[in-house]
Amino acid sequence: MPKLSIVRDGGRQVFRYQVDFGSGERNVVSLLDPEWVYEHGLGPEAVIAVLRGGAEADVVSPADVQENGPFLRVLSRAIFEHADRCDLLRREAEIQGSGYVYLLDGRTPTPGGRVPPEDIIGVFEARDGALVAGSYQHNPRHRLFTNAGWFRLPAEIEDALQARLRSVTW
Repeated sequence: MPKLSIVRDGGRQVFRYQVDFGSGERNVVSLLDPEWVYEHGLGPEAVIAVLRGGAEADVVSPADVQENGPFLRVLSRAIFEHADRCDLLRREAEIQGSGYVYLLDGRTPTPGGRVPPEDIIGVFEARDGALVAGSYQHNPRHRLFTNAGWFRLPAEIEDALQARLRSVTW
């Protein structure tokens, strides 16, 4: 089993593993808990990010985080497939009527004001008070980790992401 440390970020657990990829050990971060990883392994889609060598165990800066493309694809797919189950997004579409609904990162300090681009996960089109199926567009400026911590999703999408990460066999 890889070496592990746990980072608590506002009540959410993010697990830091030390993994040997064949070219030396690297520190990676995942949402998957150690018991699950021990039993099933830690595949590339489950790695949120690789941490820069030398990053302290409990002090990570945004510069230390290299986001993982396979995880970003799983995240976008979970959002794309489960946004219609998200009460928050449905309510915003009803309020908006027609136009665009932004999925904001739950860590943003100003959800009612100016939101930093790195805290806008993506956008959906709304038409006649409903989300338009297939309209989700990921914001390439969104960051999984900022000075405000790791990304936060609405519960319905977080649950879908967790289920998807656990459904993949490595």
